[in-house]
Amino acid sequence: MNKLNDSTKVYLQYPDTSGFAFKAVDSTLIINDQFSFILKNNVPEKVFLTINHKNIASPPTDDSYQLPVYLMSSNSSLLVVSNTNNIKDAMVTGSKNNKDYTTYHNLLKPLEKESQALLAKFKARGDGALKDTLFMKELISQRDIQNKGFLDLALQFMRKNYDSYVALEILQSSFVHGFLNHNIAESEFDKFSLELKKTNLGKWISQAIINSKIEPRGDGPRVGNN
Repeated sequence: MNKLNDSTKVYLQYPDTSGFAFKAVDSTLIINDQFSFILKNNVPEKVFLTINHKNIASPPTDDSYQLPVYLMSSNSSLLVVSNTNNIKDAMVTGSKNNKDYTTYHNLLKPLEKESQALLAKFKARGDGALKDTLFMKELISQRDIQNKGFLDLALQFMRKNYDSYVALEILQSSFVHGFLNHNIAESEFDKFSLELKKTNLGKWISQAIINSKIEPRGDGPRVGNN
């Protein structure tokens, strides 16, 4: 951590019982570019490391100071290496899941850059953007192309990594944001390992798929897409 000052605090965030909300449970100082945490019993699938220059009760205002660390199926010792002044782009070695996160994060960067450019184009248009039908039509068309790029990448990565907790997170995100219908989501979910399906995340996805098959109508709930 050679770009972070000594005495910078690093906080360890654990999930609550739901597995989705995280809170700080421990902290340590960076000394001589190094820090460490020792985890004992009931280690979760994932924790977050955050950097905060105030105190443990004040979480960072953005995710540039936050790094997910995957503990599921990891070695007994993990190494966090960063050459920047934030922790988000640090690399964690010692498990496939952490390698998967870094790989996917890097694959996303070109698509995220295009997405930011499209957002900047919309903002530059000013207050009249929404009233400009042709401009918005072109913008929406470009956004749809970008969304397809995100989905294609997500599916490609998932289908090569059904043993990965990171891939399971990608499935959840794609499903929640409406990029996958429940049929495709269920088909993909079925291919993941039993170990992953038994995690809180796996159970959540399974229930969400079931719930999505019940669509409310005026005459009551119905099952399926017919």
